[in-house]
Amino acid sequence: MKFCNMAVVVPVDQLTGSKAALSAQVWGQVSNLLMPALGKLYRQFHPANDAWGHKLTSPFGVVLGCQEPELFLTLFLAGQQTQQEAAAFHAAAMIKKVDMDKAQKAGDSLICPVVVDGSDPELMIHALWHISLQKGAPLPDCGIYYAALGRAVASQEEQRAILSNPAGYALCVVRLSPEVEKDDCI
Repeated sequence: MKFCNMAVVVPVDQLTGSKAALSAQVWGQVSNLLMPALGKLYRQFHPANDAWGHKLTSPFGVVLGCQEPELFLTLFLAGQQTQQEAAAFHAAAMIKKVDMDKAQKAGDSLICPVVVDGSDPELMIHALWHISLQKGAPLPDCGIYYAALGRAVASQEEQRAILSNPAGYALCVVRLSPEVEKDDCI
């Protein structure tokens, strides 16, 4: 079965209790976040036991930045890398559909018009992925999701705030099974 890992970043400053209690609270927030898209964007989700070559032994796939800062940062960066690879995959698939004869240069940028009207289902899927990512959908292959922000994309400033204070955050690594099997998920 194909699946995708996603690291969900959750602030822990309002949470209290033991490590197990914190993990349960983080898992509860992540479950509430993912439930609305269940059956729409993915068939199922569950805590990951491993992700991106790292074994996870914490309950619910939760890594507390205050207790395991190195693993937290490693998984945070792996989630970002996965997102960059997914974005590149979807962008490359869209670029293949571009009619370069209609491309225009505007300053240092190359503008390539693409008509997304449903006549090309593959183009439509890749365009919708980019739009959905920007709108905040927890897509199976988005790699990382920022629960407090309600989106998968964070500014450099927002990312720096997390990287400079891992103790203020937890990562919950979930395994999502896409609704439609895809070769780009591992």
